[in-house]
Order: sequence, then C-alpha cells, then structure tokens
Amino acid sequence: MDWSLTKESSRQHYQTPVFSAGQRIDAVILAVKSYDLNNALQRLDQLNIDANCPVIISHNGMSDIASKRPLFALLTTQAASRDGYAITKNGDGESWLAQSAVNQQQLLPDTIQQLLKTAFAPLSVVEDIQRRQWQKLLINCVINPLTAIYQVNNGALAESRFRAEKDALIEEFIAVAAAEGHDIDFDSAQQKVDAVINATAKNRSSMLVDVDNRRPTEISAMNGFIVEKAGQHGLSVPLHKKVTCALGASYLSSIKSTTSRPKPDNAE
Repeated sequence: MDWSLTKESSRQHYQTPVFSAGQRIDAVILAVKSYDLNNALQRLDQLNIDANCPVIISHNGMSDIASKRPLFALLTTQAASRDGYAITKNGDGESWLAQSAVNQQQLLPDTIQQLLKTAFAPLSVVEDIQRRQWQKLLINCVINPLTAIYQVNNGALAESRFRAEKDALIEEFIAVAAAEGHDIDFDSAQQKVDAVINATAKNRSSMLVDVDNRRPTEISAMNGFIVEKAGQHGLSVPLHKKVTCALGASYLSSIKSTTSRPKPDNAE
C-alpha cells in the first residue's frame, strides 16, 4: 500500500506491507472512531492475532472497551488531514503514550515505545495516562462540537464571539472532572484550549469533517460522556447537553431525512 505524508511543504512517500494471515505481529495500532473500537478489537480475534499482542488504541473521547487484550492508550493533539492515502500535517501538538496497559499489568516493550516516539514526535511515555485523557477530552469537548455546529475551522474559535460558549463548556467540564477525582484549573484549561486552537488554526476538526460528509459523530464519547458522568453526580451541564443533542440523536435523524446542518438551541 502506497501513501504519502506532507509536512512543512516536504512530501515523503511510504510503502506499507499488507498483513498476511499467520504473520508474526509485534503490536497493533487501532486508530478508529470511538464507536468502531470494540468492533475493531473483535476483528483482531477473527484474524487470530495473539491474545498477548500489545494493542495501541488512539481515538477521541472516552469509551467502554470490552477486551481482555493488553490495551495501551495513545493520545495526540497534533492535527492532520487526509485525502485518500495522502496525509498532510496541519498543526503541531503534543502526544502521550501509556507506559503500561490501561486494563492489565503489562508494560509496552521498549522497541515499540521507541518506534512510536519517532513516528509521533514529540511523544512522552507516561505512567498516569488517565490525567492526559481528561486533558485531551477537555480539548475535544470544546473544539469539536463548536466547529461542527458553526461550520468553521479551528482557528475561528479564537474570535471573541465564541468566548462565552467555550468558557461555559470548560466550566461544566471542570465540575464533572472534579467529581471524578481530577482537579483542573480554569485558567490553565482555558489557556490549553486556546493554545490548541491557535496551533491547529487551519485544521478542520474531525467532527466538522464528519458532519460535512453526513457521517455519525463521536459526540457520545466526548460531550455525551460528560453528560453521563454529570448525571451520575447530580451535576447540571446544560451546554454539553445541547451540543450532544445537536450532534447526536437529532443530527442522526436529520441526515436521514434532511440536508440541514445541526444547531443547538442558542446557535445563530
């Protein structure tokens, strides 16, 4: 399989060998939509890939994963776009890799760590991946729904007209995170979100791309996850509920019957 990567105006071409049944596999990377993750893991079983083979999972949001395989979370805030097998890097960011499996006591082999450090530079191997997951979730819960609803690139969210909604999403998120045992400072959260917006200004969020292509979104694993946790703790998260509805059930109904784009109750 031939594909290309464009980074800083320089294009490189790669060839990826096709997996053959019975071939030895050192590790598997699953970079899929959150709602496809469990199906992808089941596919590994069908391919008879060794049950102890490390599986690196990279997806947006939080998901309930039903698998006994050793799973290692990979998070990134780097931005890229794809046209067929051509990938263009659109923004710099950070990446984190779990040193140990999120669902069992197993360390990721050093050789795999080094390969991923090269591929996703700059990448940090961390012990506490859950804290990073909440940080990444915060960014996703602000940038993805707003860009999808208002049909704008990431950089547009730096405009003052989006400040109130960004701050409301952050404040509601922080309350839920605290109830889950993760303390997040508002000012630092605001700065982190704005930094990612600026670093990926030209990028179109994955949710915006999904909406433009009339595909299901990952809203249930992002803002929907926050709504679910808020309900468990008796917390109110009205804006997260609005965007979850706009890009969840209501949106799915709309793509079956109309061509109108989703809007929250207070969208213009």
